[in-house]
Amino acid sequence: MALIDQATLLRPIARETQRAARSIRWTEALAAAGDDAIALSVADMDFAAPQVVIDAVARRAQTGNFSYTYLSPEFYQSVCQWFSARHGWDITAEQIVSVGRVVEALPALLRRLTTPSAKIVVPYPAYGPIPTAVAASGREVVAWQLSFDGQYRFDLEALETLLAQGAEAIILTNPHNPTGRVWTGSELSKVAKLAAAHNALVISDEVHADLLRTGQTFTPYLTLVDAEASAIALTSPGKSFNLAGLEIANMVVPNPDLRAEVTAAVQAAGSHNPRFFAEVATIAAYSEGGPWLDELLALMDHHVGLVTQELATRLPQVTVIPAEGTYLLWLDCRTLGLSTEKLNQKLLGSGLVLTPGTAFGLGGEEFMRMNLAVPTQMLETAIDRFVTALQ
Repeated sequence: MALIDQATLLRPIARETQRAARSIRWTEALAAAGDDAIALSVADMDFAAPQVVIDAVARRAQTGNFSYTYLSPEFYQSVCQWFSARHGWDITAEQIVSVGRVVEALPALLRRLTTPSAKIVVPYPAYGPIPTAVAASGREVVAWQLSFDGQYRFDLEALETLLAQGAEAIILTNPHNPTGRVWTGSELSKVAKLAAAHNALVISDEVHADLLRTGQTFTPYLTLVDAEASAIALTSPGKSFNLAGLEIANMVVPNPDLRAEVTAAVQAAGSHNPRFFAEVATIAAYSEGGPWLDELLALMDHHVGLVTQELATRLPQVTVIPAEGTYLLWLDCRTLGLSTEKLNQKLLGSGLVLTPGTAFGLGGEEFMRMNLAVPTQMLETAIDRFVTALQ
């Protein structure tokens, strides 16, 4: 029996519902691969948000009052309590600056906190909107390619060289998208020391922080020695609870002077008030959504194991990179001898839509990213199509 059949809180979203809602993932997949397509691309889920969140949003809507608002003390309390209980990270309400979306905030932050034409270090392969945001700010993306020996690691010598050449900031992603690495405290500490030595700003995108495989531990960047003076952490309940469309992200900035600059940056970009439903959704998710998330994580553990085992048996030419976090799998297809374009064409021809590795830039060639946040039966069908297309 599939774990989704045993779950009590996870409720699949029907394809028809996704289509009616004009889901980006499903709209693009159906256009690219036909009405029978399976969409395992964009990083959102085919599971309804926790019922406590749905109820909270419905109650807010029933008031009929959609005026401009401030965030409540309960909002800040829910964020602080979640990270303390879930990750042992103690933050205060005063350290939080809320914004709609991480990728909206990045250009504003870089314009305010770095010099014109500054070099910004981005680890590659990279989540595409990050280098796009850097370019939008008028800054230069400097690629820091992760080393790879079957698992991804920081190339610290390369980072030191880039910082010595004048790079002003580093944008980290932890857990890393697309590779699924969860950087250890030791790895991050070495980055923090180099950043401090070169007076570089660190922006740590931690929106996948809650999505860990069993046995993994998330280390918030701001808990490191040398980190608080010149670092910003970006967090959100969006990935954890499938709330991306509600648009709520929280920047944690312990340094008060830096926080004043961050606040000024987002206000200058036009962000003055929270998204109306995002506040109550966040409170409900962080206060009562833990059991829902735990069920999701158990299912994702199962899905990682399922794909890994099936491909090892049926298509061993494709290597599943060990996934420590996120609900995404990074698939190494290089031994198939096919270009990324050809890989994608074969998969689309089978009615299967993944994200091509080239979408993540340097180091993504001949890789594919697979979204596992779908019902098990759908994933099993997707595996069959994947194997058939690439055998």
